[in-house]
Amino acid sequence: MYATNNSSVTIYRLHLLSLLVPFVAFLIVVRLFYWQIIRGGDLRDQANRQHQDVIVLASERGSIYDQHGELLAGTQNLYHLFVYKPQLTKDKFELVNVLAPILATESSAINQTRDFLAARIGLDSNWVSLKHYLSPSQKQSIEVLNIKGLGFEDEFTRFYPEASLSSQVLGFVGSDLAGEPQGYFGLEGYFDRQLRGREGKVTTEKDARGAPILIGRYNLSKNISGRSLITTINKKTQYLVESLLRDGLDRYQAKAGNVIVMESSTGKILAMAAFPNYDPGHFSDFDNSSYRNPNVANLFEPGSIFKVLIMAAALNEKVLTPETICDDTCNGQISIGQYTIKTWNEKYYSGTNMTDVIVHSDNTGMVFVGRKLGKERFAHYLSQYGFGKLTGIQLQDEAPGSEKIESDLKDIDLATNSFGQGIAVTPIQMITAANTIANQGLLVKPTIIEKIISGGKEIESKPEPPLKVLEPEAANQMRDIMIAAVDRGEAKFAKPKGVQIAGKTGTAQIPIQGHYDPTKTIASFIGFFPAYDPQFTVFVSLTEPQTSQWGSETAAPLWFSIASQLLLQQK
Repeated sequence: MYATNNSSVTIYRLHLLSLLVPFVAFLIVVRLFYWQIIRGGDLRDQANRQHQDVIVLASERGSIYDQHGELLAGTQNLYHLFVYKPQLTKDKFELVNVLAPILATESSAINQTRDFLAARIGLDSNWVSLKHYLSPSQKQSIEVLNIKGLGFEDEFTRFYPEASLSSQVLGFVGSDLAGEPQGYFGLEGYFDRQLRGREGKVTTEKDARGAPILIGRYNLSKNISGRSLITTINKKTQYLVESLLRDGLDRYQAKAGNVIVMESSTGKILAMAAFPNYDPGHFSDFDNSSYRNPNVANLFEPGSIFKVLIMAAALNEKVLTPETICDDTCNGQISIGQYTIKTWNEKYYSGTNMTDVIVHSDNTGMVFVGRKLGKERFAHYLSQYGFGKLTGIQLQDEAPGSEKIESDLKDIDLATNSFGQGIAVTPIQMITAANTIANQGLLVKPTIIEKIISGGKEIESKPEPPLKVLEPEAANQMRDIMIAAVDRGEAKFAKPKGVQIAGKTGTAQIPIQGHYDPTKTIASFIGFFPAYDPQFTVFVSLTEPQTSQWGSETAAPLWFSIASQLLLQQK
């Protein structure tokens, strides 16, 4: 009986063991799967971090130049000082005393620097960062001390030799969320990836004490410097334009101002200025509202400078000629629903022709033109001129505005849009569209890049084929009307002698909370010269000038001053 029971227990135990062994094996396999497969990558990385030393090799950011190779934005090579304690042979207290006079920015700050270094070296870590952005002379002063355990890493910092010149064209270099350098706004933002290049890495094996293993694995991934940009900006022209714009703001007591100078035949931007601006090397000291370039990012109602585009479209469609006489639309005020349209000076010219509509900047005459053109063709030309679309200029934050189609245009919209009210455009769109008249009816895309330099090779910026918007005959008719507007218009007193200019003034009231403020305007002037062989197309606007609200008395004289100086530059 006893033997039978003992045998049963043995069988039971064997049976239990036969179940338990596979179960335990299964648990082991699951655990191994967890550590090797699921957590394997993390554990490998952790192990690598424990016996690998990785040094990041910063890449040098590409430079930005003007069209003649003058530096606009560059990169300065500075140095990061660190200490590797296992190799340090000098006493820590003595090390602090030696380094402090070299690293202190002023003699009065030596004690403060000494305290800072003592705190850093006292950290519980073998590798400790001591000071960023050392100058070459500071690095040399430390190297001659020949202190083992001290080391340097290359660091690069952006600098702008001309301070605020071209600031909103250039943009600036700040930091992203991870603390890495990143370009913002302008060219720095638009070309950030190309300018920044690619950082490199040096990976070496180290022992348990952190010392490098001489026969261990070594891997080098070289850093690649960023591409450099040669822009179409002419630094002398840019300086001239900014100086004159600054003087104009003071003279006319304006809140802000914009200027664009374009090479008429190519669309190249020779100068682009806006105030208020900022110093990109010290951007954090300025209000961030000045970072965006208003010439490409801000929408405004163009007012009467827009009239030349609508008149040119009507001439192109042959619904009128420069000699066409306005009907009774021009005899007085126009009522459209609840709205009343007047001329800027409440003078009306019965029997006026189309040339005089532009010369007198006649709003009622432009209503006549808009009606002759019709909603469908009006919307078509807005699209052809590029409104509601990006021009494609290589600057970050360009705004397209809203594209209008025929169904968007009510009778009142057709009327007010014809003289530049109730429609919003950017300055770069406006000058690009107006340049079609200077360019025999061809719309040339604006560009601000001449070449890109990559690995020592220059890559030419290829322009897009121009778009035919107007027939040459219509463009030439509009040119002659614009010449008459300059010679006979309200701004003729300021016109420089010895050169024919085709242009148009504009004064647009600023919309505020659903209505127009009669005391606040944007005064503007747009045109090109010499009129029969255009070299420059120039846009000028002043926001809320206080000496006079009229473009003929503020923006036009400033425009003529810029034109005169541009002519002198060519001689």
